[in-house]
Amino acid sequence: MRTFFYVLTAVVLMSCGSEELSREKAAEIISKKYPKTIDWEVFTADPRHAARALESKLVDEGYIKVEKTQSLADAGKPFIAFTDKAAQFLLPVTDKDKESSVQRVKLGELHFKEVIDIQRQSDEKQAIVEYTVEHLHNTPFTVLSHYKMDGVEKEKARFSLTEDGWKMIEKY
Repeated sequence: MRTFFYVLTAVVLMSCGSEELSREKAAEIISKKYPKTIDWEVFTADPRHAARALESKLVDEGYIKVEKTQSLADAGKPFIAFTDKAAQFLLPVTDKDKESSVQRVKLGELHFKEVIDIQRQSDEKQAIVEYTVEHLHNTPFTVLSHYKMDGVEKEKARFSLTEDGWKMIEKY
């Protein structure tokens, strides 16, 4: 009787770990990686970044202030300063960023939308999952970047079946 109980327990435990990667399971795993913040580095002491900022409406809208000229004594000091209105879009910076006069700003967010396709590999232990992400919550600072920050994009990720179940091992 005891042996029967152990065998039954083993069968139940093994049947709980399905080797099939469903769309729902893939979506559950992928959605844990999202939303993702998309950021941009603003080099505040770089005259080219200052010129690009001047071309945008960020000054007129009150997010930044730009010094158009500098004296020789001010060489190396930032051209771009962020106002209180911009504070909600400023991201933490490292000491290295501060030394280089870099301020990271939030451009928007990527949100997981849906799984489109699952291509199982011949060994049944790996799969390629194609899914979509959507750009949401774009900020006024998107004008400084070269990113296309609208619409839906397709992404792919490789999944692998481990002892603990399906895991996303890389995105490409």
